[in-house]
Amino acid sequence: MSSVNLNNVYVGDNGRIQLSGLSSNIDFVDVVDQMMKARRIPADNLEKRIDANDEKLTSMRELQDLVKDLQSSISTLYGAASFDQSKNTFASKQVFSTSADGNAANLMSVSASNNAATGSYKFVVDQIASKHKIGAETINMNPDDAISTATNGAGTAIGTGSFTLGTAKGSVQIDVSATDTLKDVRDKINTVTGTTGIQASVVKVADGQSTIILTSSDEGSTNRMTLSDDTGNVLENLGILAVDAGTGTLGINAAQEINPGNDAKFTMDGVSITRPSNDIDDLVDGLSISLFDAEPGMTINVEVEQDLTAAKTAILGFVDSYNAVKSYINEKTYVDPQTNKAADGSVLLGNSTVKSIETSLQQIVGSTPFRSDNGGDSDLAVLAQIGISITSAAASGSTEDTKYSAGTLTLDETKLNDMLINNVDEVAELFNFKATSDSPALTMTSFTGNTGAGNYEFSVTKDVDGNITDATYTLNGETKNAKINGTSLTTADGLKIFYNGADGATETATISTSVGLGARLQFAMQEMLDSDNGSLPLEIKSVEGQNTSFSDKVTRIDDRIANQREVMMNKFINMEKSLAQIKTVQSSLDELMAAGKSNN
Repeated sequence: MSSVNLNNVYVGDNGRIQLSGLSSNIDFVDVVDQMMKARRIPADNLEKRIDANDEKLTSMRELQDLVKDLQSSISTLYGAASFDQSKNTFASKQVFSTSADGNAANLMSVSASNNAATGSYKFVVDQIASKHKIGAETINMNPDDAISTATNGAGTAIGTGSFTLGTAKGSVQIDVSATDTLKDVRDKINTVTGTTGIQASVVKVADGQSTIILTSSDEGSTNRMTLSDDTGNVLENLGILAVDAGTGTLGINAAQEINPGNDAKFTMDGVSITRPSNDIDDLVDGLSISLFDAEPGMTINVEVEQDLTAAKTAILGFVDSYNAVKSYINEKTYVDPQTNKAADGSVLLGNSTVKSIETSLQQIVGSTPFRSDNGGDSDLAVLAQIGISITSAAASGSTEDTKYSAGTLTLDETKLNDMLINNVDEVAELFNFKATSDSPALTMTSFTGNTGAGNYEFSVTKDVDGNITDATYTLNGETKNAKINGTSLTTADGLKIFYNGADGATETATISTSVGLGARLQFAMQEMLDSDNGSLPLEIKSVEGQNTSFSDKVTRIDDRIANQREVMMNKFINMEKSLAQIKTVQSSLDELMAAGKSNN
């Protein structure tokens, strides 16, 4: 039995099965497939462009993420304005505490925010703040017994009634019923702790003996408890209240006062200070102090210094992030210097957006800060002066580890360490946007990428009610009006100033600005990454749009080819039918002719 070539089987849209070439001996399925394959060449080319674009999109998105990382690495290195300097790594502080006995850390801790000034302080902790604490006398009862029937040491029943307890925070009346246990009373007190600032705990002293202890939630004399019996004598019978022998009045029983609730007492540089809490953040701007224990007479030396490690870490992070961007661009645009041919992975070669980003970043890191006419206070002009140099193409090498290193940054840590130790302010100016005012009345609060380096000479007038009525500034010989918004002034190029000059007077002052490399990089990347107009997002959207358009065209081509294929197949099938009919007629004629010959 002969076999059937399944490649010659055609199934139409209507489910009809047809064997190709039964009558014509022409494999029309293959003929039509080859015709349609030829007609699909434009779609094949489009799909290749889609695949190439997909590779490009993947690389563009990875590059975008790397640029975002670079922007993040520079976020504390460009001098962003903030009231507490938290966004400026060069303002970071570190604290060292020492004492003669080496136990400074057991007595107190000090932390400093960026806003803290460098300096030294001497502390002596005489007394730490404590919580007011009062305990009842031992009561003849278990914690789950009814308190009303329990007796104190004198044999007096505690009874029922109501009492009021509270602190400066607030007070609440507590009712004690005949069925309440000591735990019930505790729970009633703790339910309103948020209002009263008082917590209660029950202690089982021994079988058949218990007590209740009241403690203020917060430390210090201002948070001492106030207690009174309203009806009945519950607190008095518990021994918490007692008649003062000297005054004859009912008050807190001193004999049962476990802790009187003291304020913290200490000296700083010989000045006596009292605070109601052991956590103190209002003593020196930027310092947070926690007291742990007191040791009168023991001096604790506290040094607040600039945190050079934080600055170095930020600079190292910038170098690493920049190198990640540059080496990635090198990889995706690599041309083999030996063959002058692009590598297989060079999917971004020739892309104008990538080239523009590469050029912009290279120009900034290889240039100098923008400074006003006064030149600023720094002698540093380029990154190489702090140990950061740019790798030349000749030095990049050809190994897998070095062939993408051209234009990356090389760090000399020894030189960087030396510059940070001896010239940290100049290093900061190399990176930061800096604004220096010659008057305390004017303070820079923010700036934009349009704000340049220059000397802004302000003239500001306030009326007697404290309203700014006129504000002008002169820059590069041109005088302009500043935008006034309350106490805020804004220049045309985005420099924003807080003004607190005298009422009813006109004052003049100058703010000199310089724009460091970090600031220039920050705003350059901000433009690159802007979701609406940034070069990277726009390029990604453009390629995505191309792929959508290409996909739509491929779909239309495939739909057209499918229709054409069906038409062509139907034509061949009809031809096969016609040939089959002709062959049938021919066969009949042949039979008739053969019969006629046999009759003769």
